[in-house]
Amino acid sequence: MGCSMSKKAAAGAIQPTIMPQAAPAQPNVLAKPEPVNAAEFKEKLAAPAPQPAAAPAQATVALPAAALPAAASAPAAPLQVKALTYNLQWWSLYGERKGNDGSATTIIEAAMPDVMGLQECEDVSKVMIEGGLTAHYTAVQGPHALAAAFKTATWELAAVGEGHEVVAMDEAEQFFSSRSVMWLRLVHKESKKAVFFLNHHGPLRINSGGRHGGPATAEKIVQVIHSNTQPGDGVIMVGTFNAQVGSQTVRALEGYLPRTHTGIANDGIDHFFSQLEMIGAENLGRGGSDHDALLATFVV
Repeated sequence: MGCSMSKKAAAGAIQPTIMPQAAPAQPNVLAKPEPVNAAEFKEKLAAPAPQPAAAPAQATVALPAAALPAAASAPAAPLQVKALTYNLQWWSLYGERKGNDGSATTIIEAAMPDVMGLQECEDVSKVMIEGGLTAHYTAVQGPHALAAAFKTATWELAAVGEGHEVVAMDEAEQFFSSRSVMWLRLVHKESKKAVFFLNHHGPLRINSGGRHGGPATAEKIVQVIHSNTQPGDGVIMVGTFNAQVGSQTVRALEGYLPRTHTGIANDGIDHFFSQLEMIGAENLGRGGSDHDALLATFVV
């Protein structure tokens, strides 16, 4: 079942070796989240990014007018960022079908997004190796079968560049696990623009919001974003939320970030949220999973 956590580990799976994140504790009851003011949240993201400290003043020598440099060129074109979300249905695609001849990684390799969030991904290094992607991406294995990767040539982690937190727990009637978010704060090497990328696999039952309900789950996610972003960050949140359009979880999140794209699996439980302008979106197909790989392009 694509909305559940993985049921079986792949036989002989390669152990994660690429920037693993420590598994979080498994609390039985999550602390009640403190509400985040929506206006303050949006104002922070809309604020100008902090500028780097100016270099110390240097002694100058007056130049004749003919030797002065030409006027500065026009500002650089807006930065476009391609983001992908993909639930790999690991227990079936990699556990039972041994990767299905690379059917999922063929989709990823063709898309070559700047950043990707994977759900039900027990071993991101296995995915990178299978797709011949290790030379192009830095990958991070997160908790609860979450994983993410970004293009190494054009992006780098910020000084405080990654983290994760438990934000929900499955209902007892359909319990698999606690549920987390993992995040990367990425800096574009050339432009120095920052993107805060968050990946989430939401709690079961579908549309329940988990044991503590949709509003509480959404509030925990918003807290993570608000606590770890810097003014001016472009936020891109992706994942299998196990919550359809109109659910309490999705409606609560939309109070902070616009929902920009939604898939069709399970009547739409895979989403993108971002305050950035989205200029394109594609459904790339299932590639052997029970979820579609979704690609969206944003302007930072």
